[in-house]
Amino acid sequence: MRCFAPRSRSGRPKDPAKHDAIVAAAVHLFSQHPFDAVTMEAVATQARVSKMTVYSHFSDKESLFETIVSSISDRMVAAFSREGREGQSLRDRLQATGVAFLSILLRPDVMGLSQMLPTALRGRQALTMRFYDAGPGRVKAALAGLIADAAAQGEVAIDDPSLAAEDLFSLWEGGLRAENGCGLIGPITDDMIAQRVRRGTGVFLRAYAPEKPSLT
Repeated sequence: MRCFAPRSRSGRPKDPAKHDAIVAAAVHLFSQHPFDAVTMEAVATQARVSKMTVYSHFSDKESLFETIVSSISDRMVAAFSREGREGQSLRDRLQATGVAFLSILLRPDVMGLSQMLPTALRGRQALTMRFYDAGPGRVKAALAGLIADAAAQGEVAIDDPSLAAEDLFSLWEGGLRAENGCGLIGPITDDMIAQRVRRGTGVFLRAYAPEKPSLT
């Protein structure tokens, strides 16, 4: 009798369509329910795949949520790229960036995820840092880098790019998310975003305008 050594399995390649269906299902559930109330079984049901399929793509619920956070921040970070905006004024670059950023941040599903996070992460320091680094931390660093580049070109005068990025985020968003969450305003429209970004960018550029050289 011949003996055969067991062959190592590399595993089947992951199905991109199922991966996308799982992520979409998770986004829907996480934006509607508390983090602890969402189970991998519920994600499988929503995605119309088996629980085994979900676990073949994501080792646990935290990894699945981290993937969602990273994918959202990927789109936000892409908004800060200078590609295709060469030759534009800083005002135009910031306004285009702000509109792209807020259009993602103020989507109903993204706002639902943001509202759920503080409760879900309370008392979980390691998990909090993991999600912060995957999402908000990356986005803030990208905008700070854009501002630092503008400062190096003499377009703005700043003392701390990171703090300046926080200022600009606040000026862009204003109270839109809070007002919408409280039902004080209806759906956030493209015109509302564009108007808020124009105003916030103008205030930011006045606040951080470089000093004009003295004529004396």
